[in-house]
Amino acid sequence: MSPPINHHRDGSNVVQFRGRGVRAQLRDALESRAPVRVAREKISSGWTHGYVIGLSAEFCLVAEVSDAMHFDGFLVVAVGDVSAVEEDPGREFVEQALKLNEETLPELPNIQLDDWVSVAQSASSVTPLVSLNMLDDESGEISYVGRLTGVEHDALILQEVDPNAHWYPDTGAYEFPAIGSIAFGTRYMLLLAKIAGVPPIPLPPEALPAS
Repeated sequence: MSPPINHHRDGSNVVQFRGRGVRAQLRDALESRAPVRVAREKISSGWTHGYVIGLSAEFCLVAEVSDAMHFDGFLVVAVGDVSAVEEDPGREFVEQALKLNEETLPELPNIQLDDWVSVAQSASSVTPLVSLNMLDDESGEISYVGRLTGVEHDALILQEVDPNAHWYPDTGAYEFPAIGSIAFGTRYMLLLAKIAGVPPIPLPPEALPAS
């Protein structure tokens, strides 16, 4: 069997956006509606591929594109973590493949990008699950998927669902400084939510068995 096509292969046809600095480049990407790849070198060695569809003073909203050339969820990253923004070197292929797959650029005007609280709350208003991607020295980010149940002064409160679509009986607090990004609306998370069903009412700490 022949190897899969890698439409994101590096090449000499990479187009740098003309804006000076990452923020200007993200603005160019938003206005041009071109497929891009976004790097966060201090967090991950890989690239995020998709379209910039939202931008604020602090955060950027990316509609991600899968290798199968479908839009697959959304990722919010801090602008300060972005180290590079480039037009996707396979732009022509990406655009034609998305058209062939009858994919249209999604728009999420109601997603608020003021801070992690507004991101999580507005994302939770349009999708059942969010993924809090927490910074980790070894892995870059570790994802915790669940439903947002509340907010504290320094953290988001999440009731997690495990990879087998089983709800945790309690909730956990995820502090703002440790959040690397927030993802939502992927096909995986939508399926996970359907299989998990209605979450149970979280138990208070005193009702949980002693560890």
